[in-house]
Amino acid sequence: MVIIFLYHHAFLCYLIKMKKIFIVLFIVSIISCSKENKNEIPLFNELSFKIYDGEAMVAVNTDIKDKYSKCFNSSIIQIPLLKYIKGKNYEIYIGVPYNVSIEAMIENQLSMQDSVAVDFKSDSLYYFKSYKKNEFYISEYAIKINNESLLYVSTMSDSKTLTDSLFNDMELSKRIISTK
Repeated sequence: MVIIFLYHHAFLCYLIKMKKIFIVLFIVSIISCSKENKNEIPLFNELSFKIYDGEAMVAVNTDIKDKYSKCFNSSIIQIPLLKYIKGKNYEIYIGVPYNVSIEAMIENQLSMQDSVAVDFKSDSLYYFKSYKKNEFYISEYAIKINNESLLYVSTMSDSKTLTDSLFNDMELSKRIISTK
């Protein structure tokens, strides 16, 4: 009788330990599955933008919108601001061009006379322009995503070296992540 009791007690202890282990494993799996990638900012349509150490998404306020509109919107092309990212000595603006084609955006860029262009590249899917305006170095990158929508990324920095290394067309294209 004592042996049966000890066996029964040992079996119950084993079940309790297994239950605790199962609960811990369950919680860990829930946490790991629901963890967002902190290095990406979701945009729209399974599209995200990769951010680097030292960069942070900042809530868009009136001052940010006004600065963006003054620098990047024209009377011809309107690109509402979607996200704003602040880094050390630079800013990144992400917009969604509204009711416009990539061809019209390229045409608009080619007609601009208020800046000194450093680099310009384009084809039927994207354009990239790097230029100096006043004391700032600016990069603009617009791309057609999955033949559906356009995404616009513009950057502003007071450092040419930073702009040339972080905000060239290749580097900006690597930061746009599509899971479609």
